[in-house]
Amino acid sequence: MNDIFSRISKLYPGLKKAEKRIADLILADADFFLRGSITEIAETAGVSASSLTRFSRLLEVEGFRELKLSIAQAKSAQSPYYHQSVQALNEIEIAEGRLEYLYLQQIVAALNSTFTRLDAEALVDAIRAIRSARRIRTFGVAVSGLIAAETAMRLMRLGLEATHVADPHFMRIASSLVGPEDVAICISHTGRSQEVLEAADMARQQGAAVIGLTAPHTPLSRKADILLELSVFEEIDIYTPSISHFAYHYVIGLITFHIGQSADLDRDGLLAKIKAGLASGQTGDFRQ
Repeated sequence: MNDIFSRISKLYPGLKKAEKRIADLILADADFFLRGSITEIAETAGVSASSLTRFSRLLEVEGFRELKLSIAQAKSAQSPYYHQSVQALNEIEIAEGRLEYLYLQQIVAALNSTFTRLDAEALVDAIRAIRSARRIRTFGVAVSGLIAAETAMRLMRLGLEATHVADPHFMRIASSLVGPEDVAICISHTGRSQEVLEAADMARQQGAAVIGLTAPHTPLSRKADILLELSVFEEIDIYTPSISHFAYHYVIGLITFHIGQSADLDRDGLLAKIKAGLASGQTGDFRQ
């Protein structure tokens, strides 16, 4: 497929910062891009109107209007459920199983987008920082808190001194006790969770490296020493199936996989310790 979305994804790794902001907006919310004026889009992306024109030419279209037309054509040519909102499905469509199909397509799109646009250098920097850290603290609230908790658990299983902090009061304490040899992993899909922002600020003040997992152009993205951006569109209705956490788990999985493959990691020894620890707390069948 050689539509505008494919061209953007193919060019993305080599784009400049301003160009990536525009690409992020198109891929995350093409509908807004189609609705908005050139001024509104420029302000939202944090670029100039002339940058939008240059970006259009980079994609081999004549100008901003032609770029919008290409996006509209690409959307209409794709699967009718690919960009459709889950909330827009009616009872008949749900009964026909289209909810399941749409949800799967949104998950696949989120993972493809994350794979294509993930900053490889930032990922390597994050892996190195975590591997060499004395202590690791993970911060997150709500759904991001669940991801932060799993992050700490995965790192702990690799023999690293990792702890998840969920309570806002304890976040302040934990972030004030880190030091230059420590890492704070701050996770927030919106990038605006006040408790996480405060933890990031405090950790930086103490000299710890702050790794941020968040959407582009958010307050948290500006506070991170190492930024892992994930631009995944998420519907805000609380009953709508979430897709963003799949992208976050993908990135966390990459980090822990690479650390787990380290030559200096005693995998057999760690596994034996974990099994022994689990067995000591079991009664009856170890497999339960």
